[in-house]
Order: sequence, then C-alpha cells, then structure tokens
Amino acid sequence: MNSTRTMNHLNPLCLIAIGAASALVACGGPVPAGNSSQLSGNGNGGGGAINLGTQSNGSGTGTGTGAGNGTGCDTNIKAVIRDFRGWASSASDPGGAADKHPDFEPAVKVAETGIPASTLGSDQKPVRGNTPVQTVTSADTFKQWYTDVDGVNMPFQIALPLTTDPTDSSSLAYDNQAFFPIDNQGWGNQGQSHNFSFTTEIHTTFTYKGGEKFTFIGDDDVFVFVNNQLAIDLGGIHSAETGTVDFDGQASQFGITKGQSYNMDIFHAERHVTESHFRMQTKFECLVSYVVQ
Repeated sequence: MNSTRTMNHLNPLCLIAIGAASALVACGGPVPAGNSSQLSGNGNGGGGAINLGTQSNGSGTGTGTGAGNGTGCDTNIKAVIRDFRGWASSASDPGGAADKHPDFEPAVKVAETGIPASTLGSDQKPVRGNTPVQTVTSADTFKQWYTDVDGVNMPFQIALPLTTDPTDSSSLAYDNQAFFPIDNQGWGNQGQSHNFSFTTEIHTTFTYKGGEKFTFIGDDDVFVFVNNQLAIDLGGIHSAETGTVDFDGQASQFGITKGQSYNMDIFHAERHVTESHFRMQTKFECLVSYVVQ
C-alpha cells in the first residue's frame, strides 16, 4: 500500500508508530500470556521474560510496574500480542488443521474508519461500531481481536522498551520498522517470511498536566482511546499512517482536567503482508502500563 492518511486529534505527549524493521531484542522475546501475575523464563521459543508485579488502579487490574524505572513509571510498556491464522493451516502445522480467521488477510483490503464504536466497552476493550465496513466480518469476529479465544488466537505478553528518541532528546520513543514480535511462534509463520497475523493491546494511565500530545505512525489498524473515548481511528488495511492526539485541543471532548489521571488505551492489528511498522514517542512525565485480562 502506498497511500498515506493523516489524522490530527490532540496535542503530542506521546508518539507511537508502527513500522517494519526491528525485533524486540532489547527486552527479550515474547512470553505466552496467562492468568499469572508474574511471568519469567522463556516464552514458546522466545527470549527471556520480564517479571511483572501486580497492581490495581482506576482503569483496571493487571500486571504492574515491575519493569519500570523505580519511580512507579514504566520504561518497558506492557503489551499483549495475540496471534491469528491469516491462512488456513494443515494437520502438520502448529495447532493442527484449522480455517483462517476471516478478518486477517481479508478479501477486501482497504483503509476505513468506523470499525470500533466511539467509546470503549465495559471490559475496556473496543467494540464493533454501527458503521458499515468491508474488512471486518462481524461484531463477534472483531471481539476476538482483543480477547483470548482458545483455538482462535494465542496470547503472548511482551515489553516495548522506551528509550531516548534520537530525533528529540526530550522524548522517549519505541520505534520498530519491522514489528514482528512473534516470528516462528504461536500458529507459526504460515509459509511467510514473518508471522504477520496478530494484534497488539496496550493499556496505560497518565496524569494530564497540559501541553501533551500523542502521535502514532503505523499499519494496519490502530485505535487509540483517551478516557474511554476514541481519539485516533486508523482502521482497515493500509500502509503506514499518522494519527495525532492533542490533549489540550480536545480536553473538553474527552472530559479531561489538568492534574487528574486518565487511561490511554492503544489497539493495533497487523492483518496483511508485507510490512509492519510501530513507533511510539512520548513526552509524558509518567506512563503506567498494565494488562487487562
């Protein structure tokens, strides 16, 4: 895909982008996700896991800040990757013979907004909206993107390390222009050069102080919610696109007040070969990430 779509929504504190180049070497390989609050060891052929403590906050309960910087803020952002089948598998493939998921490598491959509803569901996951779309089969198939479903997807926990942005020393960033965190794992690469069919789920909290912005650049689908309201909608099958959230400019829209803490929830899907871009840049003084089961 060669088209580029830009959406401006808020003022930047953060910048995320999805790309096609590096692996998660800095924090080790992915760890199969489960209900345990602490994960350690090797994950399904991946590198070493990070140890995660438990925490509870106003946005949900999940794994806490054990991978943080000692101040309660995270420098390793916790994410859940769910692997899907983009092609039908045979009896000799991992997991045995099974049909492909209809939303991955879909018959129609177009960029489209309106896939999720404008507010998060009560389980802090996106729900299918009422807008007609061409790349999602149903509300049920969309729900599977960010929900553990035995035999349909396979979850892993990974960490996305934030480091000083070489283009802006006052910012932290995660920049991966070849975002393939579960190559040769899960349902396998299915005859492709990488494991392409997966989703990414990230939950964070932040304190709004004014002047913050968040920008995402990536492919395919990206949905960002601020205080449970849809802030960036880069849906469908497309090449890298940019979305920016201006917290000051849309404070009233999202119902946020300076000095208060809120959740920012990020959902991504890699649904089509041949690239996968993921970049995240932030100027938030503190982000706390956690996992929602």
